[in-house]
Amino acid sequence: LIAVLASNKQQPQQESPTASSVPSLQPSSSSVPSSVPSAQPSSSSVPSFVPSYVPSSVPSSEREFALNILSDVSDVSLLRDNTTPQGKAFEWILDTDPLRLAPADGSFVQRFVLAVLYFSTGGGSWNRCSAPADVNNLVVCTTIFSGSAWLTNSSECDWGGIDCGDGVTT
Repeated sequence: LIAVLASNKQQPQQESPTASSVPSLQPSSSSVPSSVPSAQPSSSSVPSFVPSYVPSSVPSSEREFALNILSDVSDVSLLRDNTTPQGKAFEWILDTDPLRLAPADGSFVQRFVLAVLYFSTGGGSWNRCSAPADVNNLVVCTTIFSGSAWLTNSSECDWGGIDCGDGVTT
């Protein structure tokens, strides 16, 4: 930016462009800014100095909507704290869950609650049915209850040990 300003000082002053009552059909280039905004947004190769507020792949409005929905089953302060099981489940369901359910989806809260159970019981260190490194790889659990590994792309009703029969999750 300083180099650009310095190079502008070294160039001789150009005359101001004259206004025309008839617009031209061809675009023109000028070092003098116009007083009328352009119809097209401009782009710059210079990065902005303002950081984004939410470092996430999910737009903040969807995150806020998810917080609102999940506030019925969890304290919002726990959802915002990624060191708690609720916070880990919140980040997982919005940023990592391969199903990418929308917060309005009927299974969103149920899947979140089961993810809280997973994180609160140390699911990552379970001997069976723990989430695999590749969550898109369907891993079958071998327990007294058959099913797939937890936190995978399968329905939460198919996770090892979970039964969603008759509309009740057990």
